[in-house]
Amino acid sequence: MRRRRAGHAEDYGLLVPAATVASEHAGNVVRDTLRANGIRSTVGRTDRRGRLHRLLVLVFPEDAARAYEVICAHTSQPES
Repeated sequence: MRRRRAGHAEDYGLLVPAATVASEHAGNVVRDTLRANGIRSTVGRTDRRGRLHRLLVLVFPEDAARAYEVICAHTSQPES
């Protein structure tokens, strides 16, 4: 078992990042989409000094693969 470093910037407790978004609105849309598909999630801020603060949509590790699939299925690509 790996020990976590105290104060490590990417320590989210029991949760893992499923998506990175630029706005609170986008985070809420992703969170609501995941919730509609039965996946519990929350939105939190990154804590990286000297970088733009982004928002992360966090899920439990056992839901991460399914969350990725749901996000990909609901993400549209811009037309070329």
